[in-house]
Amino acid sequence: MARFSLTDLKSFITNDPTHPFWMGIDVHKKSYAIALLRNDGEYFTWSASASPEKLLQQIIDLKIQLGGVCYESGPTGFTLARTLSKSGIMVIVGAASKVPRSVTPGSKTDRLDCMKLAHFVSKGLIKPIAIPTEEEEYKRSVLRRRNQVVDNIRRCKQRIKSFFLYHGFEAPESIRLWRSDSFQVLDSISLPKELKFTLDSHVRELKSLQEELSTLKKQLYDITHSSQNQKTMRVLTSVPGVGEVVAATFLLEIFDPKRFNREEEIASYLGLAPSVHHSGEKTPRGHLMPVGQTRLRSLLVEAAWVWQARDDYAKKMYNKLLSRSGVPQKAITAVARKLAIILWRLSIEQRVYRSV
Repeated sequence: MARFSLTDLKSFITNDPTHPFWMGIDVHKKSYAIALLRNDGEYFTWSASASPEKLLQQIIDLKIQLGGVCYESGPTGFTLARTLSKSGIMVIVGAASKVPRSVTPGSKTDRLDCMKLAHFVSKGLIKPIAIPTEEEEYKRSVLRRRNQVVDNIRRCKQRIKSFFLYHGFEAPESIRLWRSDSFQVLDSISLPKELKFTLDSHVRELKSLQEELSTLKKQLYDITHSSQNQKTMRVLTSVPGVGEVVAATFLLEIFDPKRFNREEEIASYLGLAPSVHHSGEKTPRGHLMPVGQTRLRSLLVEAAWVWQARDDYAKKMYNKLLSRSGVPQKAITAVARKLAIILWRLSIEQRVYRSV
């Protein structure tokens, strides 16, 4: 997209000074593709460097009535949205998976993308996602880093098991379930020089990851048990089966439970709401709608298994659902959906769990 002409832009604006303009931005790492939509349906497009402060200054210099600015969520985060919002500009960040798409394939360019966003936001077709505060996002980054390290530890352990399998050696019993003496057993194994060096490298990596995980756990504990979050953690962990990890993940990923108005909203956000295909007199429910909260959803399902084993109310619910569907996975997912709703209510009402 070519650089814009300031004279042409001013001429475009002065042709309609009374109605609000709408702006769509296709955000990239090094550049913004910007479309300004006028009330008569005409567009003016230009490109700019990826600087929220410079873009804000451009908007201020235009001295126009701006109805709203829209861009898709992505790897660039929410810095642009926060910068514009601080100056009183309405910013809508849309989930990329929820932005309307053409049924038939067509051309795709940055210019077309920003024009579509400007059009959609002017018609109210973009549902905004919640934008966390900087503090909320900083705290959430610790949780997500902890999840990354946990995944890396799991993969590292699997690589060690694969190492023995690939080279035709019997893996020691201690690493199948990774007992407390696993490292001592691995250190004492006799192997050819090169293989021993490779195995020791894997072990050093695993030890380093576990040390990093320990550091992250301490930091996460300090965050979730601060004076601001301590009570919420207490009410969340009052539910049987909900431990520190599930409670911390729910607390930091949801970050503002009051933004949900109904049970269906929190279930849909977590990907625990089944799709509905209503036609005539029938309303069959289909598969779960995929969302980005995969980690929290899986943790809630795991917690639901423990909940139904420890709480009579959850056990009765699970047995009733199981008798209907005959599929344990479907039944426990429904229990997890109920658990998520209960955690949402507890976090808002700030009261401990009471079994029915």
